[in-house]
Amino acid sequence: MKRNFLLFSFALLSVCSYAQLTIQSGATFFIQSGATVTVQGDITSNADIQGPGILLMKGSALQTVNMNGFAISPAVQIDNGNNVALGGAATLNSSLAFTTGKVQLNGFDLNLASATTLSGFDNTKYFITNSTGRLVKNSLGAVPFVYPVGFDGATYNPVTITQNGTVDNIGVRCLQNVLNGGTAGSPFVKEVVDASWAVTEAVAGGSNLAMTSSWNSGDEMTGFNRAKTGISYYDGVGWDMTNATTGAAAGAGPYTITRSSVTNLANGGIFAVGTRPVLTALLISPKTYLQGAYAGAGLMNDGLRSAGLIPLLEPYTGMTNFSHITTGSGGGETIISGILATTGTGNDIVDWVFAELRNGTTGAVITSRSVLIERDGDIVDVDGTGAKTNFINFAGELAGNYHVSIRHRNHLGIRTPSNLALARTASTSYNFSSAAAQALSSVQVGLAGGFFGMYGGNANGNGNIRYTLGGNDENELLNVILGGVKSNVLNSVYNRGDLNMNGIVRYTLGGNDENVLLNIVLGGNKALVLTQPF
Repeated sequence: MKRNFLLFSFALLSVCSYAQLTIQSGATFFIQSGATVTVQGDITSNADIQGPGILLMKGSALQTVNMNGFAISPAVQIDNGNNVALGGAATLNSSLAFTTGKVQLNGFDLNLASATTLSGFDNTKYFITNSTGRLVKNSLGAVPFVYPVGFDGATYNPVTITQNGTVDNIGVRCLQNVLNGGTAGSPFVKEVVDASWAVTEAVAGGSNLAMTSSWNSGDEMTGFNRAKTGISYYDGVGWDMTNATTGAAAGAGPYTITRSSVTNLANGGIFAVGTRPVLTALLISPKTYLQGAYAGAGLMNDGLRSAGLIPLLEPYTGMTNFSHITTGSGGGETIISGILATTGTGNDIVDWVFAELRNGTTGAVITSRSVLIERDGDIVDVDGTGAKTNFINFAGELAGNYHVSIRHRNHLGIRTPSNLALARTASTSYNFSSAAAQALSSVQVGLAGGFFGMYGGNANGNGNIRYTLGGNDENELLNVILGGVKSNVLNSVYNRGDLNMNGIVRYTLGGNDENVLLNIVLGGNKALVLTQPF
């Protein structure tokens, strides 16, 4: 037998309490104006809760509200430090105010009618989007609406959205991480805010959103750059943000960044805040050799790696004659120690190199990146998950025709003599080592086995190799690095004067670097000058 519940506005009944509240199908539960119904346990309803009064959730343990898709018209107040959880989809027709505690959506949508308001939320009181449940604002229009969401009880990452297009029901979930595949894949471990947002629309197309994402310093992963960041969208191919659309975050904690003209919410509608990992990709797979490390048979020595001397932080930032382009995405690259672990193949890391993307017409540098070179000459990169990739990603630049140059701290740089067509989704291979003419002006050294590579001996990194006159490399080696004492030896160092890349800088005796400069690189000719042609 169904029971009908009706609350009248008598003063005696203006405040009612329920340990558990169950409303059966077909019943009427009406909270009169001025009346407050306090629930200390769970709510299970198979009918709308009606009336202009107040429904107060005030339990001492987690309370579950299962509306089975029905609506609540009274104002809802949350005053439970142990939180309220949805056990079914629900619609709020009036308002929700937080006093204490959070609302956990689980796998259920909480729909807010077009006139419904939220209040009292902050970093201790918000909606936890821990599963597939969304916070949905119905008929969102040109008035900005704050979605006070976080993935769990410890992270709060609200997003404010304005609909400047067709009015629509816009739903939001805050996700735990930023995944390299948007909705799938491995989480990024650096250079992003450790959260992402899934934004959906009821009717596909017609949206034109302005979004403002918010985060705290504790959400920022290693290498995150507040001065150069933005909101990126995963478009099904990859992340779409370019270097040109990045900017400085606002605020002093919490921090915010805004993106306008969001018209595409396909592919899960995933958005993230960061820089390199969520920039659009531009890929190339080059190959070359370093003369100073070359061992023969198409392989280099990896003595610096095996001695544990290769730094985990790229060495080029702040190095004389090297400069990362401030408008690009390079500088401050890091690797995890596992990247330097022995593999027993030609894929062992030899050193860091400095890659530049250059304008296809003028040759001017557009962006730069510190990357890694392997024993077999392959130049590789590391992505935002910390994994090694078999390509360089000039992140943040669009597909097109470019020159690419490869430089090293004590070798002459090389550059492509003609444009390469680089793309976002497939890497373009380029082998400098197959012929001298693969580099601009054929400025490459012939190596054993019929290979070509970068001239070594450039101890001061100034773009020319010379033994005499001003700016010469012999003076850099002897007087600057070794302090003018020929018998000095620097052991177990990562130093530009280590021309044979064995971790030792010395001027005399076996394996010395002066011999590399004069006899191996310059062929014993003190007057010879080798010059980088760009």
